[in-house]
Amino acid sequence: MVFIRFSCLSVSCLRKVAGALLAGLLPLAAIGQILTGTITAGSASGPVPYANLGIPGKTVGTVTDEHGRYQLAYMPANLTDTVYVSSLGYRPQRVLLRELVAQPNRALTAVAVPLADVRVQGAGFYKRRRTLGCTSTSHSIISRLKAEHLGAEVGMVVSLKHKPTKLLTANFNVLYYQPDTLRFRVNLYRLLPDGSPSGEKLLTRNLLVSTADRATPKGPLTVDLTTDQLVIEEDFLLTLEWISGGDVQQVSKNLGFSSALGYGKGDLYFRKTSQDTWEKPSLGARLAGMQPKVGFYVTALD
Repeated sequence: MVFIRFSCLSVSCLRKVAGALLAGLLPLAAIGQILTGTITAGSASGPVPYANLGIPGKTVGTVTDEHGRYQLAYMPANLTDTVYVSSLGYRPQRVLLRELVAQPNRALTAVAVPLADVRVQGAGFYKRRRTLGCTSTSHSIISRLKAEHLGAEVGMVVSLKHKPTKLLTANFNVLYYQPDTLRFRVNLYRLLPDGSPSGEKLLTRNLLVSTADRATPKGPLTVDLTTDQLVIEEDFLLTLEWISGGDVQQVSKNLGFSSALGYGKGDLYFRKTSQDTWEKPSLGARLAGMQPKVGFYVTALD
């Protein structure tokens, strides 16, 4: 769950917004069982690091570690549910949880990742360098991710000004000052006709970053997209997905993102673990047409 904390603000309506969001927090239910196993690309090809496992639409999910190992927390009532296992470059699998319990080690089949069409433009085609998204560096308005398990994810829709647009960098105003290091995957999702996220990723590689990659402790987490040659002609969802480091309590308490309240496009989405349903912040976060925006943005040419 994403919630917004307002500090040092005197506007009473903003306090009510924060209160409404905080009231929605519920204690984590007791977990019945923990399943451990390994996801590989076959005995000769080694592990599949940072693969996603989860029951679609339910808060039962996780991410494998760098050695392909996973721990999946579930309740006995989930045994008849279907687990979706996926990773870029591999054919996804659907398997009943009870079958996964019986055979927790699984092998994925490698498939070719189609490359995006590369548009070649003359040197003078792109006229302007732009910053698209929310550039807030606020320490007073903060979004936090109430993670349930690895794979928790938060992001914001980035709207284009002109088409086509060539992406240069992705930037995330992350607030995390703990001594340990959190690792994330950067994802860009295509949107469905209704504006909600689809499962289709625009990046064709796992782009991993960590809190240790910031140039300065209080600066943005910036990643280079120029090698991906991403020329976009549609709005998209830009996210950070928590894949390793820390634990649920540490992340939920100490990981934050500079945020703002504003008008216009830029919907905020989150999910609590791998394969979970995408959600928006509660209606209590909206005030006179304003909505929360997290400090995620791209630099681009158009």
